[in-house]
Amino acid sequence: MGNLISLIIFLVVLVGVVTLVNILLKKRTAKLDNLPYRKKEYLLTPAERSFYEVLKRVTGDDIQVFAKVRLADLIWLPKGTKNRQTYLNRILSKHVDFVLCNRETVSPVLVIELDDSSHNMGHRQDRDTVLNEILHSAGLPFLRIPAKHSYAPSELSELIRNEISRMGMENSTRAHG
Repeated sequence: MGNLISLIIFLVVLVGVVTLVNILLKKRTAKLDNLPYRKKEYLLTPAERSFYEVLKRVTGDDIQVFAKVRLADLIWLPKGTKNRQTYLNRILSKHVDFVLCNRETVSPVLVIELDDSSHNMGHRQDRDTVLNEILHSAGLPFLRIPAKHSYAPSELSELIRNEISRMGMENSTRAHG
């Protein structure tokens, strides 16, 4: 008789636990179902998409093109940097339009910002100046390209090669000077 009572108590407790777990899971699922996030239809604007296609054509097989990269994924701050959090805050919410990387090492070789008419506004010009200074101090070459309806692949290819070469020479001079 004692075993039967123990079994009944065990079953009642088990049913109670299973019921409670189901209720909690349903509440959690209901909360997740009500999140306000929605998928964007496109990662790139039409102008960025057009430029991206030209970039892929002119960069060749040894370069990988990435779009909309967080600045914090491109540069870092050494430990012990004074006012480290202030410097970190400057880059956390920023991204760059395109990053060209060595395909083999996935090492960044050039940042490209595609400047549309919004870059003529004061607050954007301030952001652009800060971004330019950050990239320059990190030794990461960058180009600003005005957004256009079409791009001459040979001109773009030459701009890219020249900027990578110029910054390579500057970095070499810094290391040896």
